[in-house]
Amino acid sequence: MNSDNRDPDYLYARQFAYDVLRRLLTDEPTAELLVYLRDEGLSLFPADDALPAMQSALDAMQDDLNTRMLKRGAADFEALHWDFTRLFIGPESPPAPPWESVYVSRDKLLFQESTLNVKTFYQQNGFHLPEKEYEAADHIGYELDFLWKLSEQASQELDREQAMCERITAPLAVSSDFMQAHLLAFITPFCRELNNHAETAFYRQLSTLLEVFVRSDYKKINELINLQ
Repeated sequence: MNSDNRDPDYLYARQFAYDVLRRLLTDEPTAELLVYLRDEGLSLFPADDALPAMQSALDAMQDDLNTRMLKRGAADFEALHWDFTRLFIGPESPPAPPWESVYVSRDKLLFQESTLNVKTFYQQNGFHLPEKEYEAADHIGYELDFLWKLSEQASQELDREQAMCERITAPLAVSSDFMQAHLLAFITPFCRELNNHAETAFYRQLSTLLEVFVRSDYKKINELINLQ
């Protein structure tokens, strides 16, 4: 999917991308999601000629899914399901820990200052974790979910305004601040661990897709903000 970083329509594409990424990194993959990505979803990512690494990753993920029987119980599907579980959950210490604090804090412990800082950022911007949720606030899935919600706000404002304005750029500015303070602080080492330890091409290539998209998105939304 081509996108011009001066084109407000990019806001719709980034909302889609964050929705997919948050789903892939929060929970074990479902057969329904993987089939959708294989048949249509991967082609909708905002990759363009300036991002050959993103397109290469998308093509490789597509190729991997094309070779698999994506049905619960099928060995091809269960291999992807297990790769997610092993990488991010356990049963042993996950080789690609999905928490910001592991990468930015000296003691690498959860629920410490870095986790609290993320949770405070969420709350200051109207985003609250589920009351009965026991996962740390700085889980990468939550951070991507936060950016998805902000992207949804920007898209909804664009529906009303049909042109860039302050109500659209406000959630983009919050996104930029959050990415600079948090997500970009650990995206590279996290993606390195994901790439090094994934057993499937799908998750190895997801590491490239995630980092290239996030860094590109940070640049593009700042360009959109500066159009005002």
